[in-house]
Amino acid sequence: SHLVASYFICTGTSRSIKDCSSSQKSEMSSSVYTCFLATVGIILSSYALYVEHKTSHPTISEGIEEDFQALCDIEAISASCSQVFALPEGRLLSYFSIVPHDGILDVPNAALGLTYYSIIFFAELLLEKTSLVKKLTVAMSSAAMSSSIFLGIKLFQLRELCILCLTTHLLNALLLIFYVRQLVADKKTKKD
Repeated sequence: SHLVASYFICTGTSRSIKDCSSSQKSEMSSSVYTCFLATVGIILSSYALYVEHKTSHPTISEGIEEDFQALCDIEAISASCSQVFALPEGRLLSYFSIVPHDGILDVPNAALGLTYYSIIFFAELLLEKTSLVKKLTVAMSSAAMSSSIFLGIKLFQLRELCILCLTTHLLNALLLIFYVRQLVADKKTKKD
């Protein structure tokens, strides 16, 4: 891709980062930022899927259910991600009747997050930053942020504290702000 080629051109053995144009440096630092946020999102979403699986399918050893304590269940501050994941809102696609309950596409929100962050990560690495790609990332980030706002309101109404959820909501906000600012900057550049 354009970014990968720019990275190798700018960091190759015969050239130093000082030889890169300011736009190449900016593009690389932007990609590092969004790839970092996406990587954190992938890690958090993967852990959320693990917690959701462990709580909904407990391990039974010698006829006794093994006790599972998620890292994000912090009793001292009354935080419990495992309880939040079990709520009906933990599966937004069936909650909003987009897919049938218990159907093959009735996946936890963490699976949607894992898909979203993976797409963002690979789009940053592999796709040229065309106007269409930028508009699609804004659209995807808007959808992710919309679900974050809905879920944040629900958590507030239910008086539930989910540190993992709040962290992914923050990631979604940072990604949306970044992509919207990038799109606005591109429109200003085209007008000049």
